[in-house]
Amino acid sequence: MKKLILLFCFLLISSLSYSQFLAEDFDYTAGDSLGAHSWTTFSGSATNRLFVTSPGLTYTNYIGSGIGNATTLTNNGQDQYKSLNANQTSGSIYTSMMVNVTTARTGDYFTGYLPSTSTTLFTGRFYVKLAANGNIAFGASKTTAGSGGIVYGDSVFTTGVTYLMVFKYTFNTGTGVDDQVSLFVFGGAVPSTEPAPYVGPLTGTGADLADLGRVFLRQGTAASSPDLRVDGIYTYNSWDNSALPVELSSFSSAVSSNNVTLNWSTVSENNNSGFDVERSSANNTWSKVGNVSGNGTTTNGNSYAFTDRNLAAGNYNYRLKQIDFNGNFEYFNLSNEVIIGIPSKFELSQNYPNPFNPSTKISFALPNDGNVSLKIYDMSGKEAMTLVNEVKTAGYYSVSFNASSLSSGIYFYTLSADNFTATKKMMLVK
Repeated sequence: MKKLILLFCFLLISSLSYSQFLAEDFDYTAGDSLGAHSWTTFSGSATNRLFVTSPGLTYTNYIGSGIGNATTLTNNGQDQYKSLNANQTSGSIYTSMMVNVTTARTGDYFTGYLPSTSTTLFTGRFYVKLAANGNIAFGASKTTAGSGGIVYGDSVFTTGVTYLMVFKYTFNTGTGVDDQVSLFVFGGAVPSTEPAPYVGPLTGTGADLADLGRVFLRQGTAASSPDLRVDGIYTYNSWDNSALPVELSSFSSAVSSNNVTLNWSTVSENNNSGFDVERSSANNTWSKVGNVSGNGTTTNGNSYAFTDRNLAAGNYNYRLKQIDFNGNFEYFNLSNEVIIGIPSKFELSQNYPNPFNPSTKISFALPNDGNVSLKIYDMSGKEAMTLVNEVKTAGYYSVSFNASSLSSGIYFYTLSADNFTATKKMMLVK
């Protein structure tokens, strides 16, 4: 696995000099309004509302790549902002996002910065337009007025391609010294140190920001604004990515029956609380299936493993959510899809836990469709409960058994399917 050491592919640790102020992966259900997820409408609320749209965007080795969904901007519609977790008044602020332009027009701004107390002082605006050569160009302005105005870079980009854009606002102190705005656009590998910008740095006679507190998404005028998708919005106060909380060297999977074992290794760890293991199936909804503790801070490599058991037949994706002790996190995605096939033979597994009180799970495998019964018997051979009695399709199954109405003792459970019968013993201890 490639080293994940590109722009912003890190988590931010309180003892270091850089911080994360916003992280938005649109990891919500497609069709949700952005307003349901901490975005605030400030203009155009009745037209072209902003929703979570599927699919999300991907960009090699970007921290927000392939997580959740996206949002789609058109033109002449709702505008919304999301507040940073802390207002910024000094230094440089960087916001990165993946952008895929569907249609470009004469040129308008679609994102940028706002102060914490205004929805009209767009100081730091970022644009896209259709160029004369049929390509698209991205642009920036500090405001719409003043020296420089709107400046576009070379028209070397095309529609239908996902680019990584980075917007930078720099506070400059001193009489007669203007704040600056810069724009970086990447279509390939991102350098680990800050390069010369694609556009800027720009100044202007418009007022500097008293503070930077919001990132906005805008759907401008119908004749000039683009149609595009946006995903993976992150705001930091540094380009520096020299200190990774976790550098992953490998992440792999192995399938045994209907169990999936994940193995991963780290090169080093810094402030690593641990890993949430998350799984998604065909509906692309991620859920937490387990947690593995990390090793805090260490320069030594460590190996980890987690087994996800008793899965139904189907296709699955996995990712690790690495969390530091401050609650910051980043994702590592398993590169391959995991496939659980149809079992090759009938199987009845030992219940787990065993002994139990009062609930346990019984798992079984069916290589073909047919009538299935799963029954509980007491020591005398009397039937105590029927858990399954129906036609089931081939696959893996896990059934919960609650024995709260039964007394302590030894019980037996019998699976009957086709010409197969198997019985196992279990113990209820109250």
